[in-house]
Amino acid sequence: MTRNDYRVIFTALGFLAVVLDNVPREKQALRAATLARLIEGFCATSVPEAMTEVGSKDVGELLEAYVTQLRETGSARLSYDRQTLLSMYEQLLLQQVRFQQREFFATGPDDVIANQILRLAEERIERERRA
Repeated sequence: MTRNDYRVIFTALGFLAVVLDNVPREKQALRAATLARLIEGFCATSVPEAMTEVGSKDVGELLEAYVTQLRETGSARLSYDRQTLLSMYEQLLLQQVRFQQREFFATGPDDVIANQILRLAEERIERERRA
């Protein structure tokens, strides 16, 4: 499935949640879109490998082959298209963050996690305002 396929599914889930929650008609589209973005964000964080698009080969496989060759020979070529390179970069960044935050993920109190979510969401909103 492509990222757009996932977005369609997430949006459908968002609309379903809105319908089941009796949201006023004038706020339904906004609520559904917000829920779709939340679902997409959760999935992208929980299973990033499922959210990346690459032609015939999975980004995870390409990345593992690259790391293996780099580890074994000390060098490796990255002759992929821009989208594949960006997907590999994104996956490595996510892995880095998970590694750096592993203790927090394992032992962080729920209220601290909730505060971090709020902070990051507010930063996102501010970035979107400036864009």
